[in-house]
Amino acid sequence: MVAFAGQLVFGAYILATYGSATLHDAAAAWNRVWPTGYLPGQPRGNAIVMVHVLLASLVAILGSLQMIPLLRRRAPWFHRWNGRIYISVAIVVGVAGLAMLATGRAFVGSSQNTGVAINGVLLLICAVLAWRRARQRDFTAHRRWALRMFVLAAGVWLFRIGLAAWIAVNGGIAGFDPMTMRGPALFTLAMGEWALPLLVVEAYLRVERAAAAAGRYAVAALLMALTAATAFGAYRATLGMWWPAM
Repeated sequence: MVAFAGQLVFGAYILATYGSATLHDAAAAWNRVWPTGYLPGQPRGNAIVMVHVLLASLVAILGSLQMIPLLRRRAPWFHRWNGRIYISVAIVVGVAGLAMLATGRAFVGSSQNTGVAINGVLLLICAVLAWRRARQRDFTAHRRWALRMFVLAAGVWLFRIGLAAWIAVNGGIAGFDPMTMRGPALFTLAMGEWALPLLVVEAYLRVERAAAAAGRYAVAALLMALTAATAFGAYRATLGMWWPAM
């Protein structure tokens, strides 16, 4: 529920900030929060940025819906169609994001490039494998790849709530230059946005099949701690970054 609520707010922020500007033909307003969001004379690059950003809000919402057990049980048809759209849109967002990195249009500093690129490539791999396993009706394997895909698709959101939590804990900017968006803190967060969630998913999948209860209790405790940290980061990001812009 924490991830669901947090990503809904993030998706609403994207639509309110960027979607509204696009609908009102004021794409240059993107540059208030994203210096390279809109560049005159670069229609192709601008289109890639818009596709990536606006569809990212859809990925956040659709992915959260896929994780609701009640929907999977009560409305399997919705889960199937929502999943097809979710995977398709996530692939488009991932490809557009990598294109933005390659052309210098991504709103990240050099400290983040490597982590964001790895996140994007892994997202595409997991999305394709989740799709293939579903087509093969291997739903056990499909679920595993879909869980990996979900946490990777949430990478941008996780980075932002991690950054908000980091700033809150340190009482202000620490470990990076906000003007250049460079520094060890941003490098660590960019690598952690995909590495830590994947490790947690792998631990969860491993103990799920294990006979010993000790491992399950340990992972349950870890998940509770990470849920609390996620809630704190989402709260700080909502108050400091997203809510004021909506």
